[in-house]
Amino acid sequence: MEWISNLFFGGSVAQSVIVLACVITIGLILSKIKIAGISFGVTWILFVGIAFSHFGLTMDIHTLHFVKEFGLILFVYSVGLQVGPGFFASLKKGGLKLNMLAVLIVFLGVGVTLIIKFISGLPVSTMTGILSGAITNTPGLGAAQQTYTEMHGVTDPSIATGYALAYPLGVIGIILSMV
Repeated sequence: MEWISNLFFGGSVAQSVIVLACVITIGLILSKIKIAGISFGVTWILFVGIAFSHFGLTMDIHTLHFVKEFGLILFVYSVGLQVGPGFFASLKKGGLKLNMLAVLIVFLGVGVTLIIKFISGLPVSTMTGILSGAITNTPGLGAAQQTYTEMHGVTDPSIATGYALAYPLGVIGIILSMV
């Protein structure tokens, strides 16, 4: 029975792969659930990952770094494949107005984040994670983590924590605004 404990709570690459596989599998299963015609979709994977980390399931630091960088690359690439072909055509159909609205939303998010930072006294790194989560900007999270690591030589887990706390509310806010 000790090998099962080592498999889920050890610090090996195999343990990291098993934890990732379980998080993704459970998240995808839960993504099929619809309540009142609304589903969180693959966002469930993030929620399951938060739950796993709450119960002490961690990953090997080198495997985590690889998966984080590789996942971000795949995410940005697939978004580019999906959006890229119709980008210039969308500018002719009111896309410029919608893009300016998106830029305004980001600037408003930055403004609100700065106000909250000065009121609460939270560190800029934590507030950067909260901003990325609130506007559901995963590439922004990756850029913030990479920039912090390059500037200070160490990682700051509060960036990801702020992101993880704000992301669910960002998703719910987007769903409510669409409804």
